[in-house]
Amino acid sequence: MSERRSVGRVRRAWGLVPAALVLGLLAFCPACIKGRQEPLRIGVNAWPPFELLYLAREKGYFEAENVEVDLIDFSSYTGILRAYHQGNVDGFFATLNEVQIADNFQDQPVVTLVVDYSFGGDALVVKNGITDLKGLKGRRIAYEESALGSYALERILTIGGLGPDDVKPVSRLPEEAEQDFHDGTVDGVITYEPGLGRLLRSGGARVLFSSRDIPGEIVDVMAVRRSVVDGRADDLRGVLRAWFKAVAYLKEQPLETTADMARRHDLTVEEFLQGLQGAHVPDLSENRQLLGSPVAPGKLHETAARLAEFLVRHGLTRHAVSGTELIRPELIESL
Repeated sequence: MSERRSVGRVRRAWGLVPAALVLGLLAFCPACIKGRQEPLRIGVNAWPPFELLYLAREKGYFEAENVEVDLIDFSSYTGILRAYHQGNVDGFFATLNEVQIADNFQDQPVVTLVVDYSFGGDALVVKNGITDLKGLKGRRIAYEESALGSYALERILTIGGLGPDDVKPVSRLPEEAEQDFHDGTVDGVITYEPGLGRLLRSGGARVLFSSRDIPGEIVDVMAVRRSVVDGRADDLRGVLRAWFKAVAYLKEQPLETTADMARRHDLTVEEFLQGLQGAHVPDLSENRQLLGSPVAPGKLHETAARLAEFLVRHGLTRHAVSGTELIRPELIESL
């Protein structure tokens, strides 16, 4: 795990100032108390739309909202989940179905933002000799044994008219699966950007199936501890406002914006733009429609219901959290 920290506000030492004087000053300065809170720590793994968090930091949008944020990189969702359990992150970006697995959480997070819908950015990459889904029969398919990886594998098999015993699933982390494909020990990989782009550029590979074939079924969200939503709502609103500023800036300046993003992933601007095109990032207005309100649930509730059925049916959790339990629309509503 590596950590990229945001530039926080300067914190000056109090030195030997009498405690009574300090308390008196703080009583007349609520902002000072707020300024001494710990930064909000958000776990992020590699996926092009998630880079908008780093754009928000670099453009000073968090600072403008008077909120300190630490962005912490992980190579996979498994690492994020471990850090959440250990109390090392306050929230994270992940697919909706991962957040719905109640068995994975003692402190069940809630959803406060729809980050993106995958639209081609998640895919099954196979060797050039495999021309259709039927051709997967008997093949070794590498995938991350997570709710997302399992869901993608099931949808591929269902659409291809194959059963679970018709392929040989190989449970691997994304970077391991990528290497296995290069080494020839697997015939296909269920992956996502930017790994998807790297595999295709290496030659001898093609996309056989992608999230374009199941539009709207793979959704990324921001999940946050309930205690943070209840106790630091103003800070979270600041994060959300900074996020939507970054979304707007990307639309206004796509080439300038993606140049820095691409360098972080060792991609060209054109390659990174292609990766971004594999997802749809909803703005504030669309987020309000997706999350709905306490009295009028949005479209995300329907998606959550479909995914919950899948999770329980496949034994991935004993209880899948419903949209009503999971979605907290009030922060988006109040922006």
